Formats: sequence, C-alpha cells, structure tokens
Amino acid sequence: MERLSEVKITKSEAYPVVDAYSKMYFPIDDQNVLAVKIQGKKQNKFVFQVFSGQNLNLKSSKTELMEEKGFNFEYIISLKDKLYFFYSIYDKPNTTEQLFARSISVSEGGFDSEPKLLVSVPRKVSGSYYYRYFAQGKFGIDVSSDKETFVIKYRHIPEEKDDSKNSDIIGLQVFDHNLEKVWGNDFKMPYTESMMDNLDFAIDSQGNGYFLIKKYQEEQNRKNREDADNQSLAILIANSEGNISEVEFKLGEYLANHVYMKENKNGDIICTGYYRKPKSYGIDGTFVSILDKKGNLSDPKFYEFSLDFIKKYHHISERGKKKLEKADENDNLALNNLSMRSVEILADGGIVISGEIFYVTCTTDSKGNTRCVNHYEDVIVVKINADGELGWMQKFPKRSTMESFRMMTSEKYTYILFSDNPKNADLSENQDPNASFSKERFVIAYRTDNETGERKHLALFGYRQIDGTPVYQYSLYRVIGLTDNSFAVEMYIKQKSDMMFKVEFEE
Repeated sequence: MERLSEVKITKSEAYPVVDAYSKMYFPIDDQNVLAVKIQGKKQNKFVFQVFSGQNLNLKSSKTELMEEKGFNFEYIISLKDKLYFFYSIYDKPNTTEQLFARSISVSEGGFDSEPKLLVSVPRKVSGSYYYRYFAQGKFGIDVSSDKETFVIKYRHIPEEKDDSKNSDIIGLQVFDHNLEKVWGNDFKMPYTESMMDNLDFAIDSQGNGYFLIKKYQEEQNRKNREDADNQSLAILIANSEGNISEVEFKLGEYLANHVYMKENKNGDIICTGYYRKPKSYGIDGTFVSILDKKGNLSDPKFYEFSLDFIKKYHHISERGKKKLEKADENDNLALNNLSMRSVEILADGGIVISGEIFYVTCTTDSKGNTRCVNHYEDVIVVKINADGELGWMQKFPKRSTMESFRMMTSEKYTYILFSDNPKNADLSENQDPNASFSKERFVIAYRTDNETGERKHLALFGYRQIDGTPVYQYSLYRVIGLTDNSFAVEMYIKQKSDMMFKVEFEE
C-alpha cells in the first residue's frame, strides 16, 4: 500500500533491545518519551529509557532495583509535568493495606524521590482481579481533567457475605499533583449490594468525588432482571466532609450498558454509555447526560443506530435484508456484541465515544482441549457536538483475532488506528471486511473530520517492514501518543536491537 503525503515517518538510531516482562511508554512532549520496562523473576527490576529529539534517539538508560519485599506494582500516572510510580504492600502482621508513590525523573529516568506512603488502611481491601492466587488491583485511580488532582479509591472487604445485608464501604483519598493530601473519607453506600451495582467513579478539578451506580427498586430475580421500571442510574456526589448527595435518573424504557463518567474542561461530569431494550442483548445507541458544577443533571439524550448504519460493511442477502427490515419495523434492531472502549472530550466541548464489536468463541476438540479466540471487529465511533446535537456516526470495518484499535483526537480530526488487511482499503459498504492475517497486516488509520464527519483511509506502514527496515513485534501496546496528531511505536529490528518510529499526520 502506498503511503500518502499527509503521513510522515522518521526513525531513530538502533539501540540494544531490553527483554522485559512488561513494557510501558509515557510521552513527555512531542520530542521526548520515557519507557519503563519491568524485568526479573520477582518483577522488581526496572529499566528506564529516555528517548529524545526529532527522531527520538535513545538518550539515556538507567536500571533500578525495588528492594521492598512483597510489593505489587499498581500503575504509573502523569500529573502536570510529573510522572509517579505507584505500588502497594500488604503489611500482614498489622493487617494493613498500604499504597506508596515515588516520582520518576522525566529527563533522566529512574526514581528521583524516596517512597511516600499515601494510603494506609487497617483492614483488607478487595482486589479487582487475581494473579497467582493473590488479589491485585486493590487501588483504583482517577485524575481530574486539569491533572491537578487525583483520587485513590478502594473497597473494604465486606464483613457480611450476604449481599442483602451488606452495604459497601468505599474509601476515597484525594491528593494534589505534588502528592499532598487534600482530604480522605470512607463512604458507606446508601443501599445494600443486592440493591445496587457500582459502575464507575471519578473526580473533578475541585476535588469532589463521584460514584456512578445502578440501583434497583426490588432485588433482582429472573422476572425483573430485564424490567426497566425496576432499575435506574444515579450519581453519588461525595465531599470532603464525608457527605453523599444523590442525583438519580432513568433511561425511560431502556436499560444501560457500559456507562462511564469523565470530567470536561468546564468542570462538568459527562455521563455516557450505551442503551438497549429489555430482553435484547444488542445495543440500540448511545446516550449522554451532563451533571454541571451546581449539581443539575440534564435529561439523557439518545442517539440511535439506524438500519442503514447497522447494515454497513455487511454482505446481506435479499432474505437477510427482509429480516432486518422486519426487525426494524418491530423495533428489534440492534448492534450485537458492542463494547465501549473510550470517551474523549474535545477542546470545544464535543464528545467522541468509541466502541468495538467484541466477542469470544471457544471450541473443544475430541481430546477435550478447549481453545478460545477473541474477535475484534467493527469500530463504532459517535461524535456529539458541544450543543448536544449529533455530529456524526462512523463505522470502521475490521475483522481481527489479534488486537483491538487505538483512538486519538485533535482539535480538527479523530484518528482510529489499527492493523488491517490491505484489501479493505477500498471496501464498499455492502461488502464484508477481509480478515486481517499476520502476513498481510498493514497498520492504517482512518482520519475523520470532527466538524463534517468526512473520513479518509491513511496507509501508514507494513507489519513486516517500514521504509525498507525489517520490523517485528508490532503491538498497539507499544504505540505512544505524542501529540494530538502524532505517535511513536517501538519495534524490534533483529540483531538484538530495537528502533523507535515516529508517525506524524499533516493537518
């Protein structure tokens, strides 16, 4: 595939490869990137690499060993012009969960501060997943839109195992970008676990905390599980005094799926998700509701997927068309297996919501061996204008069993990045996409005008070579967004060497 003039690619000098259990990349600005790579059987050896200049050449490399016993790496977060490394330790003799942070030098790499204890909880807290029989992901985090404030969230392990008797106790600890504590409190949820589900949490630039919950009029059972009258959504506003106020809203006849909150630059909390009809597991469309700084919540606005939109990039027989039209007439038409992936707030207040058709298939052979395959298919993007009106909807055709996609937004454009079969470049809307296989894959981007919704297919580079340089081990996890219209990706080039490639879109 031929690369267009709107795309410019530069490459760094080769540098020694670092074999690692995990690799993470953090943009400092358009000409500086910090990589953190975890090594060792105990995953306690950290290699910091600093890439700098127009071509992102390797500037420095530093290795540091974490001496603390029993630590669990949590995450690395960017706050203002600083980068922080967070890790947790369970103090078993004192039955205390602890969260620490250390700052990372963005110019030289490595730690440039001693560990600081941020959170100490004198009882066990719940993990979000398990690894090697140990609970992990005990401390959630959210950062305000101005990156001045962040909140640490944790859930106490319930004393009662009966959901009808237990009300979750959730801790919020709020800090500024210098790791100075602003406030902290434990909040007892106003309903028992059987009468509510926690969906999301967020913080605003003023340091207020928010819980997004789904609440039920009666405990769920087989009869009322799909009853829209039995459930509603609510935003719980938590303040530094330990008080909670509630703002409830319903989606009318619909049920909510994949709902998230995010602060915009005005300090409003955007609540957005997908909605569906009861007893239907397909998604009908997107909804948005906005909680302003005064605590006023706007009525949800709905943006439905039309019949023509659902049919795009599918070869449908005449019989199939009639079935779809009948389903549309009976109000039973929907997008199956749609999962929300990300929400971006534009500088003008517009909202870009991306999702993907995702599902898993499993097969078992005659010997009892089961193999499961992840399917990453069409990307669905909805753009809502700042005035709340629908800007545009786009479906980007994709068939992959290897990876998802990446969305980047600028003031002018939205970019959808993924690897694809070159045959899909000129796909008509009544054709099924060709599957993306490793030997044929080409990394591409769809660029969509934020104002008009017009889009363009941009070929970027081949899966096996970039401008004559053989490359290996491409992955979305290695893609680093630098600016609104540029990214970098680290690739293996054999001879025990890596190379950094920088991709820029001309706007």
